[in-house]
Amino acid sequence: MHLKETYLHGEEKVEARRIISEKTGYIIKSTSILSQIFRRSSFAAEMGVTSNEIFEFIGDQVLDYYVVKIVSERCGSLGITDDYTFRIRENRFTFIKQTLVSNEALAKIIDEWEIVKYLRLGRSDIKNEVAKEQKVKADLFEAVIGAIAIESNWDTQVLETAVRSALDMENKITDLIESDTKVRCFNIDNAITTLKEFAEHGRCTMPSYKFAGPDYVGYYEDGKPKWFCTCCIVDEKIGITYTVESTSKSEAKKAAAYLVLCQHLGMQNQYGPNDWYSLWTYKDGKLTPNRKDNKKVLS
Repeated sequence: MHLKETYLHGEEKVEARRIISEKTGYIIKSTSILSQIFRRSSFAAEMGVTSNEIFEFIGDQVLDYYVVKIVSERCGSLGITDDYTFRIRENRFTFIKQTLVSNEALAKIIDEWEIVKYLRLGRSDIKNEVAKEQKVKADLFEAVIGAIAIESNWDTQVLETAVRSALDMENKITDLIESDTKVRCFNIDNAITTLKEFAEHGRCTMPSYKFAGPDYVGYYEDGKPKWFCTCCIVDEKIGITYTVESTSKSEAKKAAAYLVLCQHLGMQNQYGPNDWYSLWTYKDGKLTPNRKDNKKVLS
């Protein structure tokens, strides 16, 4: 659609403002800013007005920042040693971020909003039907976010709300995590079963478990027995081995299986930096790394 008016008018203005408000939680008050959102550079050059390119640039940066922030809050935490750990690895984090802000994802949102029809296009853009292109629609989405940043005077609460709402962040992050075949819904209690299922499906060798009991390693100061369990698999010719000590044989076994599974899937375990330590202690529901030499109890 090519309209020579440099400002949105009448129903266009009302509808565009309403849709953006409903989808982002922010009402753009300035008609000038609202209109500038929809001015492509080709139109602006022909009409001698300002385009939406600066809004696109700002919106792109705002999206990157808040998507990283929101995903980090969802998947990251400070470990027991105050190191920052992540429930997913860097490559998965990158994939989630790129998926959320891809041209395809942003274009789909703009299609759902049905606001591309308000774009002001130059003659070349009309001829080439650029309004149908994903990149053009994605640019429009970024321009909306950039305009909100400028008019709200970079209000952090406004911007985070706008990004969360416009991208439907909570649902999409969950879907992206759960859709990854590597990121299964497992925990320390079902790790033994999950690891066995992986082996049965050829994703690793069948896990082996080696135990050392209190007759060999003794007891804790509170009189409870010590059990050591070492779990080992081979994943694509790479051996993965973890040892856990606990007050029961079953607890040590499931904790060791859990650590091996985390390493196998390339996931950060929920207790701390699993790839820094080979020996852990699982006691009172807490799994903590231990730097003791464990060779004598594993021979």
